[in-house]
Amino acid sequence: MAAELRARLMAGKQAATLSEYRGKKVTVICEECEVLQHFDGDELFSKHGDASMPELLGDLARAVGCERPKKGYYNLCRLFYYRRLDEWVRQRGYISREQHEIELGKRLADLREWEVLKAVCQCGRRAKLNRKALERQVGSNARIKDLATKLHCKECKRYASVIEISSLPR
Repeated sequence: MAAELRARLMAGKQAATLSEYRGKKVTVICEECEVLQHFDGDELFSKHGDASMPELLGDLARAVGCERPKKGYYNLCRLFYYRRLDEWVRQRGYISREQHEIELGKRLADLREWEVLKAVCQCGRRAKLNRKALERQVGSNARIKDLATKLHCKECKRYASVIEISSLPR
């Protein structure tokens, strides 16, 4: 939490306040005492007002029953705010590796040997693509979605093809 507060202050933001947690649950955890406690954000707001979240930890530690002080140097309370992984990821703006790969698209090098590339034009023409020739021309690290804009239809002379990946028959 201290690192998050420090990051907010460096970014020019204020620390989080209780008003941001109205209607939500505030969860605290202490791994040393093996305590996981949920508090209602509305009840905390009515009791403490619009207090900053870092200052509120001391009061929450007393409510949980921790006898260690939150201030000082030795034997401190190790209570901090708990967030599930999906909440933390959403708040930080991260995306999963799978989502990142989907957005980037598949590369020619990622294709299996039994997968075949087919180009489909808007005019209805379909053609199999020679993957080895494509790898020689554009490299094996080229993204398949980028190749679609470079393909030229022989009938309608347009560059608007869609590339399909299909498997070879057994």
